[in-house]
Amino acid sequence: MVKAILDMLGLPGRSMKKDPEVALAYRIFGPDGRDETDELRARLRAARQSSEIAPAANLVRVCADGDSWINILWPWSKLFGHEKTFFDVIEENVSYYSRSVGYPGDTLADMLAARDYRQPLDSGIFDYFIFSGGGNDVLGGSALVALLRDRQAVGSSPDPHDCIDPDALATAVATLASNYDFIARDVRAADTGVTMLVHGYDYPAPRAGQPWLAVPFTAKGYDLTADKELIAAILRHLVDAFYDMLEGVAGKHAHVQVVNLRNVVDGRWNDELHPQEAASVDLAAKFSERMPTAPVA
Repeated sequence: MVKAILDMLGLPGRSMKKDPEVALAYRIFGPDGRDETDELRARLRAARQSSEIAPAANLVRVCADGDSWINILWPWSKLFGHEKTFFDVIEENVSYYSRSVGYPGDTLADMLAARDYRQPLDSGIFDYFIFSGGGNDVLGGSALVALLRDRQAVGSSPDPHDCIDPDALATAVATLASNYDFIARDVRAADTGVTMLVHGYDYPAPRAGQPWLAVPFTAKGYDLTADKELIAAILRHLVDAFYDMLEGVAGKHAHVQVVNLRNVVDGRWNDELHPQEAASVDLAAKFSERMPTAPVA
């Protein structure tokens, strides 16, 4: 569906660039260099709202909202070196009827404000709702800078936990938990029969010069080569904290399930935080394990 809408909107001459301050978020620029991110979001939203949602009685029905792990504007984004997301893979599976309201310029705060997921869920036809959001709050950009302690302040052989400001992390995780709790309750109010599937990403790896991980670590005095193992341990700690938060939310809501994607990408990164297509296929398989191939009555 996204491809059809993009074809209709027309994107020749436009470009997409990573937002250096907000992990997993992109800005879209017009031929004249003007930032069209919000404009394109509004046009996509209008196109989606005017498109019919079919009953799809013989298929498993799945909708999604989220960040660039859901929608990276494929295949247009291929021009800029991006590859399919796991939800692009799901959309190509003929066993599923799928709808996405995700947008690669959205933060979790944007998703909460817009609540675009209500549009498909209010139809009452979907069996599963996949949600992907919050990575921008802990996994990169300015959020990571706020969490990291200076390298020189943690000694020569630090524990990765000591490299993170515990109060800042606790605040970030508490905010995430509150936001996910709201969305879980809102989803339940929209459709009492839908199952909500969430994830906490995979263990990422910085790349020299790239904005979301490498630049924040370097700015805090970490050496990407000498501190490689320490940095990996720090990122594992952050991702694990994200999953712990999700498990807490799922424990309060019977319709929420956590899909564990850790160690699935296994080095197959297209950039610091986005998987290559081969990894996306494996990530999609993790979700398919939770969604039966026979339709839910």
